[in-house]
Amino acid sequence: MALIRRFVIPSLRLLVTGGLLWGLARRLDLARAAAIIARASFPLLAAALLALIATAFVNAWRWRLILAAGGSRAAAGSLVKLLFVGLFFNQVLPTGVGGDAVRAWRCRRLGIGLAPAIRSVLLDRASGYLVTLLLFAAGLPALFGTLSDEGERVGMLMVLGAGLSGLLVLFLSDFLPARVLRFPLLAALADLSRESRRLFFTPRQAAAVLGLSLLTVGFPILAYALVGRSLGTDLSLKTWLMVVPPVTLVQLLPVSFAGWGIREIGMVVILAGFGVGAEAALAISVMMGLGLVALGLPGGLVWFADWDVPRPQATTGRERAQNPEGTR
Repeated sequence: MALIRRFVIPSLRLLVTGGLLWGLARRLDLARAAAIIARASFPLLAAALLALIATAFVNAWRWRLILAAGGSRAAAGSLVKLLFVGLFFNQVLPTGVGGDAVRAWRCRRLGIGLAPAIRSVLLDRASGYLVTLLLFAAGLPALFGTLSDEGERVGMLMVLGAGLSGLLVLFLSDFLPARVLRFPLLAALADLSRESRRLFFTPRQAAAVLGLSLLTVGFPILAYALVGRSLGTDLSLKTWLMVVPPVTLVQLLPVSFAGWGIREIGMVVILAGFGVGAEAALAISVMMGLGLVALGLPGGLVWFADWDVPRPQATTGRERAQNPEGTR
């Protein structure tokens, strides 16, 4: 099993990613896509990157609120650094959620237990997922009008159904029979369900967390709009509100490397309904992917320099004698 987790599954994801990108390359004019990218407006691309950076800081604020709701405390600066480290690993690991595992693991240095850290990271993800799903459901009727292929419409409904099923699992897992919840993994999932209801069904906490989630979802949508405009695609922000959520949800499928390939196909298919050429859609998706890579680079520096969370300082015997209260 360890061999499968370490080598087989990552290799399969790399193969899927390569296959998806190869399929696109065969059907599209890559020279034209490259020419579109070459004409990009750098000020607009810089503005898009700033929007992504703002997302990271708002996300750290949301994560801090979720930790506080669970009884844990952490400095905002430490969480920002951990979040950037997570963004880095989301780009370099074969799965798009590898960074979440890393930041939960590094929470140990903040004095947060592994179980509450994992729950906080999962609830942090779930809050953005919930807002994304709501935006997708709200825009789905209008999106249907742009999709000419019946298979594409069925695919959109399947994405919505899978998303709603995920929410049911999140909120109701602890209602499974007691004999089933004896299994450690399902017992942990039940704990997450109880914690999620405490968070999202408490009006004050839910308002704060979901309000920040609107920003963490909205800033990337704004970034897509800015990237699109920089490449000559002048769609309204309202249109991007319909386009980005389904692509974001499809990217959650753990079948490709950091969402590459799936994101590009999603963009090509959906933007075609709004009159955007396949090469332009591919260019937008690739530039957004590169923007996410750039966003993760500071996290790599923080990780390799070990700047994310300071190591606990060892206390010498002389210091303990001078400050006996601090050793209790």
